[in-house]
Amino acid sequence: MESTYQYPICKIAKHIHEQTKGGDMRVPMTKAAATTAAFTSHTSFQEILHRYDGFILDQFGVMHNGKDSLPGAVDCVNQLSALGKKLIILSNTSSPSTSALARLPSMGFDVKDFVGAVTSGEEASCYIKETYGCRTNENAPRKKALWFTWKKSLKDPIDFIHLCGDVDITSDVKEADFVIAHGTQIVRGGSEDEEEEGCIQDLGSFMEDGDLTTSIDGILEQCKERDLPMVCANPDFVVLLSDGSTGHMP
Repeated sequence: MESTYQYPICKIAKHIHEQTKGGDMRVPMTKAAATTAAFTSHTSFQEILHRYDGFILDQFGVMHNGKDSLPGAVDCVNQLSALGKKLIILSNTSSPSTSALARLPSMGFDVKDFVGAVTSGEEASCYIKETYGCRTNENAPRKKALWFTWKKSLKDPIDFIHLCGDVDITSDVKEADFVIAHGTQIVRGGSEDEEEEGCIQDLGSFMEDGDLTTSIDGILEQCKERDLPMVCANPDFVVLLSDGSTGHMP
C-alpha cells in the first residue's frame, strides 16, 4: 500500500505573496549572515524583530495545546501584529485552514492578527480533489475512499471531506479506490450522519495507546492486499494533548 503525502511549500510562499500584496519579505543576505549556523536559538522574539517583516508560526506546542493558549503566546501574537508583522500559521493539523483559524478565538487569539493558515489537512484535501475528486465525465463513477477519521465530538471531519470534491466514502475495503488517513478514532462511510447504523467502525484505543492489533492492523492488511494508495492528512506520529497525555496520530 503506497502512502502519499504532498505538502507543496510553494503554496505557502504564494499565499504569503498574495496576502501581503506582493510585498518583499526577504532579508538581504550579508557575508556575515551567510557564514552563521543554519539555526540559532533565541530566548525572545525581541532579539530578531528588526530582521523580519513576517513570521511563520506553528500551532500545537507553540501557540496552544489544542485547548488553551500557552503562557505568553497571545500577548506575543498581539505585539507582533501591533508592530505590523505579517503572521501566517503553518500546521500539521488534518483540519482545513478555515477550521484551524476558527478555533483560535476560543483560546484568546484574534484571527485578524493572521494573514492566513496553511494546514496539511487543507493540502491533502486539495490533492484528493485533484487526483480523485475531479471527474472529466459527469457519467463516470465517483471514486470511493476508505476514510480513517475523527469522531464528531473531537473535530468536525465533514469540513475536510467537503473539500475533497466528488468523492464518496465507504467503510468497506472491497469498495474503496484509495485510503484517507485523516484521523485515528473511526472508519466512517456511507453517510454524513454519524449515528447511522453500519456507517461507523470504531478503531478502539489506538489514539490513546497506539495499539494497532485491536482493529487497525486487520483493515490495513486488507488494504495492502488490494494495493490501495493512501493519502495522509496528518503526518504526525504522536501529539501531546492538553491533559499531558499522548495522542497517536495518522
